[in-house]
Amino acid sequence: MFNILKYNRAARLLAPIIIIIIPISILSINYLPALVQIYNELSQAPLIYQSDDNDLRIELFTDGLAKPTSMTFVDNDTILVLEKDTGTVRVVNNGTLEKDPVLSVTVDAKAERGLLGIDILKRNIGQTKIDDYVFIYFTEDMNKNTGEESVRNRIYRYNWNGTNLFNPVLLLDLPGEPGPYHNGGKIKIGPDQQLYVVIGDLTSPSTILQNHVIDRDATPNNTSVILRINPVDGRPSSGNPFQNQAQNNLVRLPNLDYYYAYGIRNSFGISFDPITGNLWDTENGEGKFDETNLVKPGFNSGWYKIMGPVSRNKNFSENDLVMLKNSYYSDPKFSWFKPIGVTDLEFYNSTTLGAKFSNNIFIGDINAGDLYFLKIDDNRSGVRIDPLTLGHTDLSDSVADLQDDLSPVLFARGFSGRITDVETGPDGYLYILTYSDGRMYRIVK
Repeated sequence: MFNILKYNRAARLLAPIIIIIIPISILSINYLPALVQIYNELSQAPLIYQSDDNDLRIELFTDGLAKPTSMTFVDNDTILVLEKDTGTVRVVNNGTLEKDPVLSVTVDAKAERGLLGIDILKRNIGQTKIDDYVFIYFTEDMNKNTGEESVRNRIYRYNWNGTNLFNPVLLLDLPGEPGPYHNGGKIKIGPDQQLYVVIGDLTSPSTILQNHVIDRDATPNNTSVILRINPVDGRPSSGNPFQNQAQNNLVRLPNLDYYYAYGIRNSFGISFDPITGNLWDTENGEGKFDETNLVKPGFNSGWYKIMGPVSRNKNFSENDLVMLKNSYYSDPKFSWFKPIGVTDLEFYNSTTLGAKFSNNIFIGDINAGDLYFLKIDDNRSGVRIDPLTLGHTDLSDSVADLQDDLSPVLFARGFSGRITDVETGPDGYLYILTYSDGRMYRIVK
């Protein structure tokens, strides 16, 4: 019964008195457990934070998941959801979590390893519908599958016929060690119909891909990068920025052909601007500066030497970065001085919740379970912090410092299970996946 409760600011405020207003005559031992459960549900429910959005509400869409990391909509009614540690792909159909998974794979689930990323490519031949392609990123336990004592981060392509995932094809084989942190894992089909994959530094920032100047013959290790590949055969996509750089004065290696961007410490979020087609990401800082970046071809994000705006870095400058041919550096478009555990980034591609949100960014975090909202500027090349928003101007430099008030960019709070994924549904509602409590919420109007 509690899956259909609709939460808003009023529910949160009323929760402490709900038991008091129940007539004393029904407060028998038989009713108390249910009343306590209602109280707990309401008092722990997330709420819309921005005061001018009172017509929006948050409702629990489904629960019962086990550490969900990513989801994708395969049609108007069906969502595929990944469970990190179990290695299972679950189905949510019209808000109901189906009992049986549609896929189980063998994963190494230590720390940030596991079943991590999913996306879908819809397919037709003329007017005839054929199997869709579903892409899944997970940390495969090679010891259990092949006897090899290693783990690999791998992307497989599956056929989806509406009821089953089958016919796995290995598209990309990436390192999983040393780790076990900073595996990245988000994947997205871009507007160019190519597959974009992000992987972090696996806690070993020691190559040119993390801006270390090293021997010119040393091999980049396929970490700290966004890769762009053909979703059919896994080959490097045509037009990638570092293709055919065999004569590069820093490195001689053909796998540069796969890279779209580098210098990324770790990321749990990539999304495409529906107007420009440009890629944006989130990036996790170490001791300071979580980031949101505009990622054009050849982007060098600066790790391990620069996090946050270059002006805030005392020890390094752009001159200390390893700049491959066709690469460039730019500052983040928004950053948090104190890391929030930034996770997914979603361009809200609908008008259902209101025109102000359309084609702008929602961002989740896993530390506090907050949901942020950022408006894209008129040039679609940065974010705009409205100086009139709630009367605050502290964020006009696009950096959230410790003393700053985050009210202008905080949209919703109280997702106690902590946010791992944010997606726009076919119905125009915004869906939020929470990790530790295994829930899926949606924001409706």
